[in-house]
Amino acid sequence: MSKNVILVPTNFSSRANIAYRQSINFAERTNGDVYLLHVIPLRSRRENLDLEIDVIQNQVLNLLDEYGSNIRRKVHTRIEYGPVNQTIVKVEKEIEPDFLFIGSDAARNDHNKSITLKLIDKISCPLVVFAGRFDKVGCDRIVLPVDLTKETKQKVDLAVKIAKIYASKVYAVSATGSHDKELLMQLEEKMGEVKAIFDKLQIECETHLLQTEANVESMANAVNDFADDINASAIIIMTHQETKLQKFFVGSMATELIKKANVPIVCVSPKDLNNK
Repeated sequence: MSKNVILVPTNFSSRANIAYRQSINFAERTNGDVYLLHVIPLRSRRENLDLEIDVIQNQVLNLLDEYGSNIRRKVHTRIEYGPVNQTIVKVEKEIEPDFLFIGSDAARNDHNKSITLKLIDKISCPLVVFAGRFDKVGCDRIVLPVDLTKETKQKVDLAVKIAKIYASKVYAVSATGSHDKELLMQLEEKMGEVKAIFDKLQIECETHLLQTEANVESMANAVNDFADDINASAIIIMTHQETKLQKFFVGSMATELIKKANVPIVCVSPKDLNNK
């Protein structure tokens, strides 16, 4: 399998189309390949599959027609029939992409049915979730939440990779509800260490301590508000628990960010980068 492969599940929604357009931009910058996947759900009647496949193939062709022949040879299309989540996971395991780009279906008031949120903990590669109204090409500003655990290094490594591709500026932030002076000093010191890494690589970086209330929703709102204020292009988070204090894990912080964010959320699990 070639490097810089992006898997893009699509249901042809507006957010899915944004994920596809961003995958094309990424592929152009990295000489990568895009795998555009549509899953016909099991609820579709088998006797109608031929007609449905024809309709889907026309929708796929319409997406491909947005770009010239040079990029079309880098886009591989695939139509599958089966349970949507399980089929996406099966294809992801098969082609082993570097990233999975997906348009979020995480409704603010009903995330139990969300395909996106159910995929987060099952995908081996970093998952880039396109939520909200985001439709900006490229990735010029990255928000990188920082904590005091060793897994922060994994996010830094991924941020370095993306920043080099897009010449991005990185904003290392810590959202905390604590007023403990020693902890705040440790967070400032950690952000300084992260900034030093980017400085050494000549990647522009700023640090910001976001003081907020000591609960997951308030901290997620603080990160999202900061991202909106700077017109960010991405927020990179861990999807497993990062710290007992801040509780950055898939059931709370990641869910809150994805439900409310207006910019893409890059979700990376500790196992993602350990297995590469």
